[in-house]
Amino acid sequence: MTATLKMLMVEDVPSDAEISLRELKRAGMEFVVRRVETEAELRRECAEFEPDIVVSDFALPHFDGLSALRIVRQLRPDLPFIFVSGTIGEETAIESLRSGANDYVLKTNLSRLPTAVRRALRDADERIKRLETEEALRLRDRAVEASANPVVIVSATDPSMPLVYVNRAFEQVTGYTRAEVVGGNCRFLQGEDHDQPELDKIRRAITEQCDGQAVLRNYRKDGSLFWNKLYITPVRDPSNRVTHFVGVQYDITEIKGYQEELEHQANHDALTGLANRNLLKDRLKQAIALAHRYNRPFSLTFIDLDNFKLINDSLGHEVGDRLLKIAAERLAAGVQEGDTVARLGGDEFVLLVADQEREEGAYRAVQRVMTALSQPFVIDQREFKITCSAGIASFPRDGEDPDTLLRNADTAMYRAKDLGRNNFQLYSAEMNADLGERLTLETDLWKAVERNELVLHYQPKVELKSGRIIGMEALLRWQHPTKGMIPPGKFIPVAEASSLITEIGSWVINEACANNKAWQDANLRSVPIAVNISARQLHDKDLVETIRTALQKTKLRPELLEIELTESAVMMHPDDAINTMARLRGINIQIALDDFGTGYSSLSYLKRLPVTGLKIDQSFVRDLAFDPDDAAIVRAIVAVAHELMLEVTAEGVETAEQAEFLKTHGCTEAQGYYFARPVPAAEMRALLERGTLPVV
Repeated sequence: MTATLKMLMVEDVPSDAEISLRELKRAGMEFVVRRVETEAELRRECAEFEPDIVVSDFALPHFDGLSALRIVRQLRPDLPFIFVSGTIGEETAIESLRSGANDYVLKTNLSRLPTAVRRALRDADERIKRLETEEALRLRDRAVEASANPVVIVSATDPSMPLVYVNRAFEQVTGYTRAEVVGGNCRFLQGEDHDQPELDKIRRAITEQCDGQAVLRNYRKDGSLFWNKLYITPVRDPSNRVTHFVGVQYDITEIKGYQEELEHQANHDALTGLANRNLLKDRLKQAIALAHRYNRPFSLTFIDLDNFKLINDSLGHEVGDRLLKIAAERLAAGVQEGDTVARLGGDEFVLLVADQEREEGAYRAVQRVMTALSQPFVIDQREFKITCSAGIASFPRDGEDPDTLLRNADTAMYRAKDLGRNNFQLYSAEMNADLGERLTLETDLWKAVERNELVLHYQPKVELKSGRIIGMEALLRWQHPTKGMIPPGKFIPVAEASSLITEIGSWVINEACANNKAWQDANLRSVPIAVNISARQLHDKDLVETIRTALQKTKLRPELLEIELTESAVMMHPDDAINTMARLRGINIQIALDDFGTGYSSLSYLKRLPVTGLKIDQSFVRDLAFDPDDAAIVRAIVAVAHELMLEVTAEGVETAEQAEFLKTHGCTEAQGYYFARPVPAAEMRALLERGTLPVV
């Protein structure tokens, strides 16, 4: 009952109405009331007043009480209705109740009216709640039946746990009809495939009478497999006894297939289908564990195709990729079951020969694959002769962990390259001074990162017309504690050959952004800073996020960072590279194509690359004053850049003659020793304060 009851009285005698209201007030009921005498008034007030209850006399001068009851039931079927009359007889009273009245009260016994009103309101409220509950149950039934996911209900009171219900989705997914499965146990869905570990999860949930879930292999009526992610939950009665279990099935067959495909892609080389570095590392760990357990050595061979880059550069990646696929097939055919052939990238392959009784087994495997690779490659009716160089590292003599074995096999392969290629070498710590120094350098380089021995120098970029500093390039240097300043040409290849290049590259990006932001905060000239990105960095999936994080951390505006990429780095995997470059341009990073003219120089690719500038390689700038071919190349590059609306910068300018030639032929920007050598941060700051440099 509401706090204030809205009562509609159908009564032609005001004094009778007042007597009834007095009884209700005496009972503590609060209400507002409206009184009507005619059918029209009754209809109007039912609509406008929206009463909570109707109290009606039975004998009315204008129309009778039963007519009033019919009108109310027509307008408001669930509205409580009570007759209050002094003339109603027993038969009439019964008829009124059959017609839908909630109660009747004699005017001679009005003390019963409050009780009748309360009961009528309570009954109406309970009826509404019951109808709502019934509707909710019908809705749930329809929802379960219409669900796109199979739903099953099993009895928990029967030890055999028979199915008592399945919905339409179950029939559609499994191919079984309700008539075929109701009364049987769900285990028929596993067919003969009962050795599934996750079945124990369901059994445990049933035993413990709790929620449970599992991923199961199920079989349709036609025998086809589908993966089912099953959720079950117990249903309890009012005494908390579990009477049923409800199961909801999710057909995850497509998801499983996608996951397996992703797993295959994560562990296999996309081009050749061979194991990739991830899978190789895993196989190496397994081989090491087995070698320790059974005291059985194994070997790792690093294989690199000789002169592959020449074919790739001259004939393009399509031919190069097809050649790599054929090479991969020959390598895989040359090993025994249980061995692993992996491709690390480019033309680098690794052969893991496990379970060998003697070291000679590794030699024989390498000799087989070298012989296979030396056979002519025929692509599009063209014949190619390819050889390979290989380095062998053995466990445990040459390393006891995957990284050491790979590195030492790689070192032995470089020794084979140095000895004329088309041969294999065993790893030895005494191979030669250069390789020994390379290993030492790599070890020191790891420490250099940890000890903050890396520094950045900066070389300004100037406007040839005015000498104004319009940019700068960040150049990495290594201040070795005992060997002094080590040039990048000596340690960058070492970093490229290891995973260090990504870590070092990230440091360079952050340091360059931080320095440029500091100079801007000091109100110095606001110019973009260029950072070189290696091939490995470019194809690192985290590159864009690394740059985005550096910009957010330092608060440097994106347009004041320029990324320099070499043609060869871009063309290793051009589609991936273009995608990464597009994402960088999407956050307003400038991109310059470095060493332009020395790599692929493909205009068809150049127009696809989302770059903002070109850098003319210094090999063309060096002799342009007296070499007509170099001069022609430079003029052509400048013209192409202008047509494509790209900035063009000449590198390695060392003389006034070179600067004059470049300015005369439309090159607007340059950098080189003629203007300034790379300098530490403090000196770069001084140059920015100065603002200009001498030009011709």
